[in-house]
Amino acid sequence: MRREVDEIHRRGAELIVVGNGNLHFARAFREDLKLTTPLYVDTKRDSYRALGMKRPLLAFLSPVVFRNAARALRAGSRQKRIQGDPWQLGGALVVRPDGRVVYRYVSKVAGDHPPVADVLTALA
Repeated sequence: MRREVDEIHRRGAELIVVGNGNLHFARAFREDLKLTTPLYVDTKRDSYRALGMKRPLLAFLSPVVFRNAARALRAGSRQKRIQGDPWQLGGALVVRPDGRVVYRYVSKVAGDHPPVADVLTALA
C-alpha cells in the first residue's frame, strides 16, 4: 500500500498503519520503509480483535506462506527482528468519513495482503 500513498491521497483518503510492536520498533519500521503516513502502535492488539483480525498459529505452516515470503524477497523486503506478536495477522479496511466500512480484508496467512486494485476501487 505504501507505494500507492500518492494515489490514495489523490482519492481524498489517508493510509494509516497499525502495528503491534512497541514504539521503539515502530520508529525503526517507519525509517526502514520510509513511511510518510500515520503509524499507530497497539501493543495489546485491541484494535486487531475489535476488527476481527486473525491470530491462527497453524496458518504459518501453510505452503502459501513460503510463496508469500519468496514474493517479498523478490521485491526487496527482508525479515528483520520480530516486532510485536509474530502470530498476529493483519488486514485492511476502507472506512468512509461517516464511519461506514466499505471494504474489509482479513489476512489468512502471513504475507497475505489485499489486492491494491480492490482497495483503490473501494476509495472511488
